[in-house]
This record gives sequence, structure tokens and C-alpha cells, in this order.
Amino acid sequence: MTAENKAIARRIYEDLWNSGNLNVAEEIFVNAEGVKKYIATFRAAFPDIWHTVEDLIAEGDQIVARFTARGTHQGAWKGIAPTGKQVTYTGMTILQIVNGKVAKHHTEWDALRLMQQIGAVPT
Repeated sequence: MTAENKAIARRIYEDLWNSGNLNVAEEIFVNAEGVKKYIATFRAAFPDIWHTVEDLIAEGDQIVARFTARGTHQGAWKGIAPTGKQVTYTGMTILQIVNGKVAKHHTEWDALRLMQQIGAVPT
């Protein structure tokens, strides 16, 4: 079960975020629509976004993924015009997997660092 749950978590980054295959969300998440909308919006602003999974830790039905993301601000995001600037930020997601799908998830990521890198807030 642990290896299967880790594989599901890894697909979030590889298939959804990195490849941009939003249809995969239906296979991975119990409630996929919000996830698809968020990733589509983010990828429109950072079309080359790439997540590297640094750690995957599993216990029972819980998975923790620590990641680093890199991309280029090429589209409007949160009302901020494209800057062409490269960004790098880190984050962690906690997932609960039930019957082979993500039932709950919570992500904490360094949005302040991203905003500073695109010049939206002072460093």
C-alpha cells in the first residue's frame, strides 16, 4: 500500500504539474475539478513549471511530499503581468489516499518567495 500511495503522489508532480496532463486529475483525485482549474491557471502563467520531488514519506494512508519547483513567469498571474523572470520555490503537500485516490490534500509552499522573484513584493 505504501509504495502504491507514493506512486499516486509522484503522479501529481510528474503527470499533472510537469506534463500538464490535466485529465490525469480524474484518475488521481476524488474531487478533481478544483485541482485541474488551479494547475491550468498556474501553468498558463508559468508554462515551463517543473516540480522535482525531493522526498516522499508515507505512513498508512498519509503521504508527505517535499518538492522544489522552477519555472518562468510568462503569463499573467494574480493580476501580475508576465515578467519573463525565472522562479524557484519549495513546498510540501500532505495527502490522504483512500481507495487509490487522493481524498484530502493540503499544500504549503513559499508563495512569498515566488512573489519576490517576479518583483510583486520587495525582498
